Amino acid sequence: MKNDFSIDFFKKIIEELPMPLFVTDLEDTILLANRFARALMGEDIKGKNANEFIYSIAEKKMVDRRVKERIEKGKEIDTYTITLENKKTGNVFVAELFIHVYKDYKIVLFKDITKEAEATRLINYMETNLKNIQESLLPEESKDFGCLEYAYFYLPYGMIGGDYFDVIKLSDKRLVAIMADISGHFSPSAMVMAIVRTLFHSKKIAGQGKKFVKFIEFLDSYLMNLKNISNYVSGVFCRIDLTERKMHYINAGHLPFIYNNEIVYPVKSQFPVGLKIPFDKAYKEETINLRKGDRFVFFTDGLLTIPAYRERNFREVLEEIRDLVYRYWNYPASECLKNIVSDLNLVNDLPQSLKNEDDLTISVIDIKE
Repeated sequence: MKNDFSIDFFKKIIEELPMPLFVTDLEDTILLANRFARALMGEDIKGKNANEFIYSIAEKKMVDRRVKERIEKGKEIDTYTITLENKKTGNVFVAELFIHVYKDYKIVLFKDITKEAEATRLINYMETNLKNIQESLLPEESKDFGCLEYAYFYLPYGMIGGDYFDVIKLSDKRLVAIMADISGHFSPSAMVMAIVRTLFHSKKIAGQGKKFVKFIEFLDSYLMNLKNISNYVSGVFCRIDLTERKMHYINAGHLPFIYNNEIVYPVKSQFPVGLKIPFDKAYKEETINLRKGDRFVFFTDGLLTIPAYRERNFREVLEEIRDLVYRYWNYPASECLKNIVSDLNLVNDLPQSLKNEDDLTISVIDIKE
């Protein structure tokens, strides 16, 4: 028995296609509309101009211009996201349109994505507000305390992130410096970052001798006991005492850092803070004797994900970063950092494929006396 693909057969397929579809001529007069299109746009849409249903005049012009360009270039298919309106009910909805130009006809298949668009709008609204809150929690991009100067650069993977850098002045000669990387991305890590920042700023014991270790242990215990949160914090936590001219630090599962022209690896591996493991984590300080003119450069592992370093050996990358720091040794902290950022092409408006694959922070700290 031969197949009978009649016009009625194809009309039936179009009518029952489980997505709104209509066909127009090149002047946009609707010649055919299936039941899903009629349900969204009105039963009497046949014979009307499709542009009447586009809610925005700007969108009408955009679609008209782009379709004409596609026809002129011989390209038959294009996709748009626009706002449509049911003229009878006044119902407005966001639609994703797929337009195929065939000879003297336009075949328009579309999907109501109003809920998805609204969800995206709400997410963007929330993330914009969270971004503003997070920026208010971060320190100034550079600051000179007289005895110490710092500058830092922060590039989150998304709109918000979980890296945390800070320098907290406890007295004229004592400060706490933090370079921390909260595991994960986006809102969850940003929330934990806010918790860590709040605890550091509220606990003045953070710079008091042996109590600094106790504070890190308290931070570890606090994060471990948070319900429904599995994020942990790798970081270098430093207490700088310029009276005794020493920097005591705890490297809790973080990357090495640059000290003058050296790469400082942790003497003993220590677990990240808040990592949920079934045994105690005993944190210990290491010490560096300070001199006027010393420079420290800390960074998070997002730096290893930039295009220049993605396929590189870890030690080679550290050596190259050290060489970059040394290249700009005679520059003040902020200028040194600015040149490093420029050399590594760390630009906020790059396409994501050319950016970091993780939150990225670099800081330069200079000892000035």
